[in-house]
Amino acid sequence: MIELVVVIAVSATAIPVLMTMWSTVTWQSVRTEGTAEATFYAEGLMEEIKSKRFDENTSSPWSSVLGVDPGENSGNARNFDDVDDFVNVTDLNITQPAPAYNRSVAVEYVTLNSTNDWVPCGTVTCINVGTCPNCCTSCNECCYKRIRVNVRRTDNIPTNVSLTTVVAGY
Repeated sequence: MIELVVVIAVSATAIPVLMTMWSTVTWQSVRTEGTAEATFYAEGLMEEIKSKRFDENTSSPWSSVLGVDPGENSGNARNFDDVDDFVNVTDLNITQPAPAYNRSVAVEYVTLNSTNDWVPCGTVTCINVGTCPNCCTSCNECCYKRIRVNVRRTDNIPTNVSLTTVVAGY
């Protein structure tokens, strides 16, 4: 009888500890799976965007306005032909790849500053603009486009993923 009481006492002490550990492991597993899924959706969209050409114009001067171009519809990504068409996209195939996930895209012109940091074009003076043959005549021509894809969950699981790349118009 004493042994049975000891087993019950040990079990009563161990079960709450084991349940807490099990709960923690389950929560971490859900977060890890959510991060993997969000990364999958971010990488998929980034690859789709990078498969498009640099700009609507096939050579410089590049477009001064980023976003969908005339004749394109932000609600239908199938007709997008350049990377900045994905800005403010409303196509649900792009913005909602699966239940509980939202994706968004930001594209901006950037250039390297003197300390090799990527900065938006509006904050720098492009080198040699208009001062030599075959030079750029405006900052947007000599800059690159930085693409950011953000994926977040809409439920209470904190899983946000952001991917960034820079493409050039060469």
